Amino acid sequence: MNGQQIIKLFYTSGITILRDVYECSPYDLADGLMPLNTARKYTRLATVFFGPADSPKVQRDSVALAEARQLSLEYLEMVNKHAKKLNTRGAAWKLRAELIAFEGTFEEVEAYAKKRVTEEGGDTKKKPGVRLGRVVDGLRTISITDTQRRITDLEKTLDAAITDEDQPRSEALLEPFWDLIEGTGTGLIRPEYRTVIAIGLDDFAKVSCDKGEDVVVALSDGTTMTGSEFINAAMEGALGDKLYVGLFHPTAGPVNLYEARFASDKLRTLAMAENLVCPWPDCNVPADRCQVHHIDAHKHGGHTKPSNLTMLCKYHNGVNDDGDPANPGSQKRKNKRGKGKPSRGRMRRHRGKVRLQTPGGKLVGNTHHVSSMGAMNLI
Repeated sequence: MNGQQIIKLFYTSGITILRDVYECSPYDLADGLMPLNTARKYTRLATVFFGPADSPKVQRDSVALAEARQLSLEYLEMVNKHAKKLNTRGAAWKLRAELIAFEGTFEEVEAYAKKRVTEEGGDTKKKPGVRLGRVVDGLRTISITDTQRRITDLEKTLDAAITDEDQPRSEALLEPFWDLIEGTGTGLIRPEYRTVIAIGLDDFAKVSCDKGEDVVVALSDGTTMTGSEFINAAMEGALGDKLYVGLFHPTAGPVNLYEARFASDKLRTLAMAENLVCPWPDCNVPADRCQVHHIDAHKHGGHTKPSNLTMLCKYHNGVNDDGDPANPGSQKRKNKRGKGKPSRGRMRRHRGKVRLQTPGGKLVGNTHHVSSMGAMNLI
């Protein structure tokens, strides 16, 4: 049995494993093979599915279905993570049964689970405030929770004061933060939305007529704003003295033709309007902090035109395979010793939208909520 077969067996035997684990002590299960915390996690999960329950019939039916569907431990753990947020008698097992029966990818089921928990009132929403952590190794942590607009405006102010671009960002923001708090810096700079705002024509018409209370638009700084906030920002002059209109084709993407090596401000703005956050799956870096990336590398004949440009964060711009698409062997990256590294995949435009093409040929998009509100999604 090879490694891939072992992984497949493990990932299709969640209920079988938990049935045996239920009879174990976490200390016996660990037995030097795994951390005790991991063993405790498995035994707690086994107790949920095989221990006493407030809905025993629903529990039995759910276990049988989970076994028939060959669901993994990771899947069952995700189901339980969301269901246990519901405290009403029987509600947790009702949701577990619903999620076990739900057909979709792991990510689709998790997104549905979050939606259902919110609908059932099981989510505790974050509240604005300042929280101070305890001392650890002579250091303390401060955490601030407030509206996305106030925090993002603060972030832009701190970003503007960074002097060392090579420093890790968290370190580079520290001194500007204290300068602001202690009054030794330049004070609070009111940021303008040089950030790109993506809005469809229908929504813009509603907002312009002061009927956009329910309209939500997305920005390339990774946030959203309501139609009324959009109007207020415009009235206060926060949107700057120029507004740009980008033209997008449903399948070709941004429309324009330029052949310069480096992207102009206009091309960068179009790329930001299309991808408000880095389009690499699971990345949340806003387009404001991304680099312009040639989908087909310029060195292999890729043109500097809107349909061949996208925004990628510094990290994913670095790991993207920039080899010649016509010669797949050229896409293998080299490490410092000149040896090949496994491919991470490359960005490509498919049916008008930018996706990651994995080494196995699968096309994957970013599921970040702001990513789904870019210009191409408004057509």
